[in-house]
Amino acid sequence: MPNGGVFTLTAGNVKAHDERLTEPQSGDFVAVECNDAGMGIPPTLLSKIFDPFFTTKEVGKGTGLGLSQVYGFAHQAGGFVRAASKVGHGTAISVYLPRCTGKDLAQEEISAVDAPHSQRPVVLVVDDSVEVAEVTSSLFEHLGYDTVYRESAEAALQFLAEGANIDLILATSSCPGRSTGLASRVRSGRAIQTCK
Repeated sequence: MPNGGVFTLTAGNVKAHDERLTEPQSGDFVAVECNDAGMGIPPTLLSKIFDPFFTTKEVGKGTGLGLSQVYGFAHQAGGFVRAASKVGHGTAISVYLPRCTGKDLAQEEISAVDAPHSQRPVVLVVDDSVEVAEVTSSLFEHLGYDTVYRESAEAALQFLAEGANIDLILATSSCPGRSTGLASRVRSGRAIQTCK
């Protein structure tokens, strides 16, 4: 909203259904809606706003809206996200999260006490860019992994030295610290994927 305007944040209980998902979801949700009176998003861009790393900004001018993280979080929580926009009339982003009653919460807390530790594979994400690491982590979590983040090879090595049980390490080749030492540390019996 370069010329100012009204931004509205609302939340409420709703019944919703979304057939556009791979596995259609319906039921009771809490809808959190962010609505602005800005310039709006053209249809050609609206279809891309949840894509990882998508931005209309020039290099060095920012990293975009971060909506791929919102998308990943909502789906991981069992919900979904909708976006609507009209050029010149603003944009609405609605996040639908499964509604939890007091009874459901009490049962979840009881189950959590008795439940064994998660058996999901764990990915160690090593990157000096928090924004990139957050997107990468949300994608892995959406695929069924747990993730741990460290900002440098040194921090990752320290974490591994503490006896961490990691199934995969995803590290940028330019991450600060001893990248080669990190690779050597995990070469025996563990996997590492290096990205440029």
